[in-house]
Amino acid sequence: MTNEYLHYSFLWYDKIMPIVAEFQESNGGPIAMMQVCNEVGVFQWLSGKIDYNETVINLYKNFLIDKYKSIEELNNIYGTRYSSFKELSAPVGRIENKQDYCAYYDFHLFYRNYYALYLDTLIKKIKTFDINVQLTHNIPGWIYGNAAELPMLISTYEEIMRTRNDIVFGLDHIPEFVSFRNAHSDLACNKILEAMQPYGPVWAAEFQCGTREHHVRSDAKDLEIFYFASLAHGLKSFNYYMFSQGLNPTGKGFFGKTFYYQTAVTAKALKSSLYDAAKRVNSFINKEKDNLLLSKTKSDICVGFYKPYFYTELTTSQMLKDKRLFVEKLGLTIDPRFLREEILFNGLLRGLQTLNFNYDIKDLENTSIEMLLTYKQLWITRAEFMDGDTQSFLASYVKQGGHLIVYPVLPTLDLYLNKCTILQDELDISFSNSISPNKVEVLGVKDLFTVFKNKLIFESKENEVAAKTENGETCGIRKKVEKGTVTVLGFAFGYSSDEHLHLYEKIVLLHKIKRQANVSDPDIQFVIRNGREYSYMFLLNYHNQSKMFTANSQKVTLKPFSYKIIKSKR
Repeated sequence: MTNEYLHYSFLWYDKIMPIVAEFQESNGGPIAMMQVCNEVGVFQWLSGKIDYNETVINLYKNFLIDKYKSIEELNNIYGTRYSSFKELSAPVGRIENKQDYCAYYDFHLFYRNYYALYLDTLIKKIKTFDINVQLTHNIPGWIYGNAAELPMLISTYEEIMRTRNDIVFGLDHIPEFVSFRNAHSDLACNKILEAMQPYGPVWAAEFQCGTREHHVRSDAKDLEIFYFASLAHGLKSFNYYMFSQGLNPTGKGFFGKTFYYQTAVTAKALKSSLYDAAKRVNSFINKEKDNLLLSKTKSDICVGFYKPYFYTELTTSQMLKDKRLFVEKLGLTIDPRFLREEILFNGLLRGLQTLNFNYDIKDLENTSIEMLLTYKQLWITRAEFMDGDTQSFLASYVKQGGHLIVYPVLPTLDLYLNKCTILQDELDISFSNSISPNKVEVLGVKDLFTVFKNKLIFESKENEVAAKTENGETCGIRKKVEKGTVTVLGFAFGYSSDEHLHLYEKIVLLHKIKRQANVSDPDIQFVIRNGREYSYMFLLNYHNQSKMFTANSQKVTLKPFSYKIIKSKR
């Protein structure tokens, strides 16, 4: 947002945008969509190098003035003694205390507003050229074959998603390799984008078609199952990246002369096996598009998405592994990044998909109790902090008939680490903290491994006990609150053993939730999409061996890393 940067950007716009306007679809040209900038904020996430430019810092201070109005209000929240906003500076280095944490929290909020301001500025400039094509922007996040950080990067666009609906955000789906280990990633990211962007379709701005690094080998067979799995998981559109290989002039390529390897078409226009895979995908889409595009899945499970747990791009870098937040210094036990990656993304979401239970995701700050009550369950993984309004909202959800599953802790603080026990008080739950062995017994599942020895110990009636430590202490409860129920597990677990899968299934079955089909081999993942005239059962084998099984009594054989689609008249 510096004057110099915008000056040169707009000089480029002055040359390029008239060409776009001339050849846009409304003028009979081929241009139907245009991307506004590229992957805003990606370098701060990757390297952890925060932009402290003078322009940025001035905007940050104005953001604080607009948010708090008076320095007294900021001091009350932060627990500080500033005499004026002029004394404030942007946070730097490690978080040593509550005041540092509050400053970084607001810095994360500021950057979400900053990105919105930046993209809004570009869009307004684009509109001056009478350009009316659909605008888009791409969200990165896959790295080293895992997309656990992509939801965090989705959250960085929350402000512009809230203030504009004329720009549609697309995901960068670049898995590098496809296996059972990352098979849950595309569905989870699609669902989170859908929750954040209810006004637009889920689409992939970069849909892997080759590899950036020569040593990363992506087999055409792997990518083909990923393409069909993405369709099964609700992807409505995608842009192959890169369909054709390119060669840069000598000295111009960043990593070398070649950009993208193992593409569908080489730089010499030779077709690879990936070309045939893309052709099969495209043929299926063209044949089924009218019915497939509007098809839906059915889910009885909702998972709550709480954006503040994803505000960490400024405190943890991805590539340098630099870390500025150590929760134990703040008297906390749950690191928000660990919570969302290992307990939510690679734990709960992976577990539900592995068990073939459909789920939806809803933004807890942008949904309604009426919407949540259409599901049989609401799952939430929590840190020790949560704003008071959301705590009150969840308590009302339970009292009005909702079924809430929450772990590994109950929030006792607000987002600025000030005391806030609304949820605990409204649900009448009393607990203390205790150290005990890692193993617990919960809902009949014995020897369940928990990540931390620290656990919540509840005061409860005998008929409310859901879990106990090896010391016999109650570390999980299930109780009725007015019209609804709440299940609170005071320990952290992800998905690393079969006991974890057993527990997910036990909890799901508490409310008689059923799978959508009967498939005899639990290694096979399936999705049923219902269209207006036809339904599609996608059968996906993410394993490197052939599988013989039955699907609703029909015998099926799938080769390694392959799929089958069964189409039925509704």
